[in-house]
Amino acid sequence: MRLGFLARRTAVARLVCPWPLPRPALHVRGLAAAQRDLVADVAQRMVKRRERLLSAPTDGDASQQIKLLEPLFRAYTAWNEARELYKTTAHMAENDPDKDMRELAALELEAHQEAADSLRDEVKKQILQTQSPIVTTGAIIEIKQGVGGQESTIFAGEMLRMYTKYCESRMLQAQDAGDMTAMGATWRTELLSQSLVDVSSSGNISEGIREAILQVHGHDAYDALRFEAGVHRVQRIPTTQNLGKLQTSTIAILVMPVQAETTTADDIVDPADVKIETMRSRGAGGQHVNRTESAVRLTHTPTGISVSMQESRSQHQNRARAWEVLRARLLDRKMRADAESNRALRRSQVASADRSERVRTYNFPQDRVTDHRVGISLSGITQIMDGDDGGGAGLTYLIQELQEREAERQLEGLLEEYADE
Repeated sequence: MRLGFLARRTAVARLVCPWPLPRPALHVRGLAAAQRDLVADVAQRMVKRRERLLSAPTDGDASQQIKLLEPLFRAYTAWNEARELYKTTAHMAENDPDKDMRELAALELEAHQEAADSLRDEVKKQILQTQSPIVTTGAIIEIKQGVGGQESTIFAGEMLRMYTKYCESRMLQAQDAGDMTAMGATWRTELLSQSLVDVSSSGNISEGIREAILQVHGHDAYDALRFEAGVHRVQRIPTTQNLGKLQTSTIAILVMPVQAETTTADDIVDPADVKIETMRSRGAGGQHVNRTESAVRLTHTPTGISVSMQESRSQHQNRARAWEVLRARLLDRKMRADAESNRALRRSQVASADRSERVRTYNFPQDRVTDHRVGISLSGITQIMDGDDGGGAGLTYLIQELQEREAERQLEGLLEEYADE
């Protein structure tokens, strides 16, 4: 299946896409009201669990569950009220004996419909939030060279550039539209470290990247970018060889959450468990290199996870960045362990848990980017690699499809979990 870069949501796109394209969800009007609403089914069961917990003797665990379900209860109550208001207004628009009242009610229907849709989205958000209550303020993206030698390092550098420019593009689009609630509206990137390598390309010496760590600040960054984790594959004729043969190379991408400042560092990592070492920097950097011990390495003794940072001339800054990455790796480890023990979360994984799994292919001769998890191919590879989102028709389209599919699987898992309640 292949979608044109600037025509994702057109009739042409519908001809090549085997499922309905995303559309505003309204579950209170017309035939849709009679259809099964997964969000309503799950919310109703979760609210009933809250009622049972309230009516029974509570212990510490029950109190915590009640607190976790409280935002969902409020959103669900408001949604029910909005649906009832819509139904009442719709009935008035059709049956009121006063013509003026019928016309007035008909005019109000659209506003009530939008309100109901918005509250349904909030209910869905609160349902999913109960499964992952950790509040994140950003994401850390690690890009690592894979199979393919020099071509892999070149691709790693291109992907670092793509993510950096994509995040900037999302922020600028939101600002131009005046919509600071849009995905990426508050994103800001910070390159924490990169390991460069010289590459011979078509007779010239350029730089590739063996490994890079990019931090994306923004409350919704992790929720969107976590789907980038996995093995990314590039297919093209490398500039590093003269044979003119198509080559397949790979890179590995890890995406980890950055936790909100309201959570203390000790909740994730005990400083007493971390070995701190300082050393002289290695690599490019002029006379400063090897003169001061500005490089920092942190090793978490219980897990063996190690983080080295030497990008800055300041040991203090390198230390702060190393702690940020270490906490992110340990939080990611904890969230994965929690997902393994949670049936609904485990069911919802959209091929994103296995970091060794191929998630996307970038085929330059065919001018396509294919996401293997959702079976969608986009054309316009040059624009995509340049971070140009095409007004939501590029990488954003893939991210939203992945988010929607994971949410649906997670809701199905929750419905199964609450089946006996």
